[in-house]
Amino acid sequence: MDRILRPTGFIIVRDKSVVIEFIKKYLHALHWEAITAVDAEPSPESEENEMILIIRKKSWFKKSLSAARALEHGK
Repeated sequence: MDRILRPTGFIIVRDKSVVIEFIKKYLHALHWEAITAVDAEPSPESEENEMILIIRKKSWFKKSLSAARALEHGK
C-alpha cells in the first residue's frame, strides 16, 4: 500500500482494536502518522471492539540544510 499511496494521502482502516494497535506500532517506520483512532459504531454486520484508524502518509523527502537556511534568510 505504501507504494501506491501518494505523500500526504490518507488511509482509513476499520478493524478490531488488536489489529489497530498492531498497525500503530509500525507507522513511524513507514513515515505515516495516525491522525485519529475512534471506536466504530456497532452495526449488525460488524464485530465487537472495532475501531477506525485514519492514517496520513508523510513525505519521505527532507529539505537539505542549505536549502532550509536559504529559506530562513529569504534567499
